Amino acid sequence: MFPDFRKFSSSAAALTPRQASRVFSWTRFMILLALLLILVGSMSGVLWANRRSGEAILKAQARDGLMQLVRVTGDNVGAYLQTALQIVSINRSLILSGQLDVSSSADVTLTFNTMLYAIKQLDGVLLGHTDGRFEYVRRSGSGLYIKVIERGGQNSSEVTQLDAENRVVSRVTAADPYDPRTRLWYKLALEKPGQSVWTPPYVFASSQLPGVTVATALIAPGGTRVVVGTDVRLSGLVQLLENLKLTPGGRAFITDSQGHAIATSRAWPRDVQGRVPTLKEVGDPALGALLTGGALLSLQKNAELTRRYSVGNEAYSAVLHRVEVQPGVYWVVGVYAPDRDFVSDLSGVARQQLILTAALILLTILVAWPLAFSATQPLAALQRQASTDALTGLRNRASFLAQLAEDLGRKTLSDTELGVAILDLDSFKAINDTFGHGVGDEVLQAFSTFLLAATLPGDTVGRLGGDEFALLLRGPNQAEVRLRLEGLLEQLALKPLEVRGVSRELRATAGLTFHVPQAAATHLARSREQLASHLLARADAALIGGKRLEKGRVWVGDEVER
Repeated sequence: MFPDFRKFSSSAAALTPRQASRVFSWTRFMILLALLLILVGSMSGVLWANRRSGEAILKAQARDGLMQLVRVTGDNVGAYLQTALQIVSINRSLILSGQLDVSSSADVTLTFNTMLYAIKQLDGVLLGHTDGRFEYVRRSGSGLYIKVIERGGQNSSEVTQLDAENRVVSRVTAADPYDPRTRLWYKLALEKPGQSVWTPPYVFASSQLPGVTVATALIAPGGTRVVVGTDVRLSGLVQLLENLKLTPGGRAFITDSQGHAIATSRAWPRDVQGRVPTLKEVGDPALGALLTGGALLSLQKNAELTRRYSVGNEAYSAVLHRVEVQPGVYWVVGVYAPDRDFVSDLSGVARQQLILTAALILLTILVAWPLAFSATQPLAALQRQASTDALTGLRNRASFLAQLAEDLGRKTLSDTELGVAILDLDSFKAINDTFGHGVGDEVLQAFSTFLLAATLPGDTVGRLGGDEFALLLRGPNQAEVRLRLEGLLEQLALKPLEVRGVSRELRATAGLTFHVPQAAATHLARSREQLASHLLARADAALIGGKRLEKGRVWVGDEVER
């Protein structure tokens, strides 16, 4: 609870030592608090600005990194697909030059076998004829799978399994309804003879693995039309994406113009069997929001697209890049990630900055508190001067009244009697006139020392001016308080005070009054300060009236008034 400084603002001299200590303590605290608030506000502003600028820089760098990552991935995807195109081109050249006899299944499968062992990126090679014949060689584990279909009046195929050493593991001949002329790769190739065409992603009949086929139709020597092609497993593209260095929440994907889920850097949330699903079927919410925003459609007019979007309350960044797999046919390589991944490193920096801020605050407290104490010391000295009698060091009139007002407000006052006494020295004027004011001042100082020694803890001693002194005395009852005051006057009379090596006999007269709560209750409009002044005036009146009757004793106000 903050103290009410307004009641102390009228005069610095109206403060008791306890009140002054409380005021200066709060003043020092407020100075320290102001410094801390300025420091914390400044540091918070700097940290906030640094974090915002750091986030902006990191996000910009992250988007640049995503763009570079997508471009490199697009180049790798193009190179991966280019291998299949090169194999188709090589086989086309071999057939047209007569080096590969399409009429000999043994010659065709041997050539394909050699290619698969030489080129690790290759998944499978095939050749389809207009009469339904078919030669196909693909990888199978560490070996090869060879299928040959001959149309000799019956639909049958010979399937041969080879191990890693190219040795025959098994050979089976059985009826086979497979007809290459019904396959999409065959039909697409015939529609564009002489061109290499790509199929949409589909599930291979023999391996039941998802992939695409690139094929081309040509007329072999002798007038035979054939279609030669190469299979590309999508698993190879998956491995390519899995090796990318992405953020924890990031994902890379490859799709075509129909939106098929060709490959991804991590497994899709949902699985679809028997066909290659679309991105919308298996994608996570972040990808769904990207597709809903028309990112793929927007990419048709640009080779690359950068987009920022939100999923709920979380911001995402995405980069899409087109890869041309054949003239007019494009695949898309995309990468997206939550923005929080880009600024996660700032959390560690923020912790270090908080530790630094806490250290600065502690250092500020250690440095500022002595400074605040030093800054208020002159004020404290002024307060002491304003509330202390310069000659004796006792409380002056204002401080004595302030203490009396404070005592009147204590709740425990009803348990004891509070007496207000004013004393003056009976023969002080004679001392001044005879020995001078220097000796008189030393007598007053000696008398002050005597009063401090004769009173009890909790009593208050003050000098009102001249040879007038005031006491606040407490006791269980009025009689006890009066006895204490009378004993003090008797002790003074019996024990001379030594001043400048000379014993001087002193006597004093006292006026005493008591605080009566019942009487005070009839003056509700009076403040405690007014009541304190009233009590002091009553004690002064008792002293003046009593001295007329008899000096050297205690007079209570009621006795004088009678």
